[in-house]
This record gives sequence, C-alpha cells and structure tokens, in this order.
Amino acid sequence: MKDMGSYVELHCHSAFSLLDGASSPEELARRAAELDMPALALTDHDGLYGAVRFYRACEHEGIKPVIGAEMTLEGGSHVTLIALDATGYSNLCRAITKSQCASPKGYSVLSWETLATYSSGLLCLSGCSRGELPGLVRSGARAKARKAASRYIDLFGRDRFYMELQNNMYPGDVGLRAALVELANECGIGCVATNNGKFQTLFNAYD
Repeated sequence: MKDMGSYVELHCHSAFSLLDGASSPEELARRAAELDMPALALTDHDGLYGAVRFYRACEHEGIKPVIGAEMTLEGGSHVTLIALDATGYSNLCRAITKSQCASPKGYSVLSWETLATYSSGLLCLSGCSRGELPGLVRSGARAKARKAASRYIDLFGRDRFYMELQNNMYPGDVGLRAALVELANECGIGCVATNNGKFQTLFNAYD
C-alpha cells in the first residue's frame, strides 16, 4: 500500500451524487483510512444527504471528516464549497436550501447573490473541469477568466479561494492545468490538487 502522507482528498462523491458516485460514505472513509489519509472531504452534488453517515464513518475510522458540496451555479458551472467551521456548515446548509427552493423540482441552482449572502465560514475551490474558470481558460477567454477569478477573490479573499487542479487523464488536462496554475499565479492565489473521486475503486490507483 502506498503511503499518501499528508494528502487529503477535497473533492469526493458518494452514491448520494446520483450518476456521479457509486461508493457509500462508509466505503470512502474506510478506503481513506487504509491509505493513511488524515482526513477526507465529501462534496456530493448540491446536497448534504450523506453527511451524517460520512461523519460517523470517519469518526469510526479515526480520520477527520470534512463536509462540503459541489454546487451548480447560475449558468451551469460548478464550484466546490467546503465548511471550515460550524458557521460554514450552517451557511452551506442555508445556501443549499435556498438553491433548491428557488429551482424547479429535481434541480438546484446557486445564485451569486445566495453565495455572497452565505459565504462566511466557507472555503471555495474553483471547481472541476465544469468550473467557471476552467471553462473560460479552455475557450481562450483569459481576460474573462481573470475577471471571474477577481470576483471570487473579492467575495472569499485570497485565504479562502483556491484554484482547483485535477489530473483525470482527459485530453487537454495537461495544458489546462498549466494554464490554471499560470492564472492562479497572476491572481496571487494558491492551488489545491484534487481527484474528483467518485468510486471506491478509484483509490486503488494509490496502491
């Protein structure tokens, strides 16, 4: 088994992310413990349905549970929100509720106004390949990407907004990561490596 050292997965989906996750919260926590991860984040889509089971499973496995959600913003882009404390968890719950109540049944759309209202106590990552910044960078709209990044920075500050980098082995991933790192450096923000974990077997790559 490969020692993961201090690596912590901050973007992981359970079976509560319908069509985008297959493992139970318990399976994910167990596998993270086997890999000696000190903590694990659960960031299911637009909800906290597995949060209680995940929290208890992490406590049982002796690792720190990190609670978050991958939210769908207006326009369809994704952003990863992670609760830093009790205030952040409360605000994440409120943001999810507002998003679901304001959307058609079966959908959840987070408005920028709601995000701004409930941003306190939350860490924001720029998202997966469907995030706003990756989308703008891929399209060659660098000026728009810098402007969008500034909007997040103005809301969260440089200490709570990070560029999310992923290596999912998709065509163009290498160039996209390089461009996102360059953008992060231009904006003076840090980078976070995530894996967009979806299945328990995904972690087998670390063996």
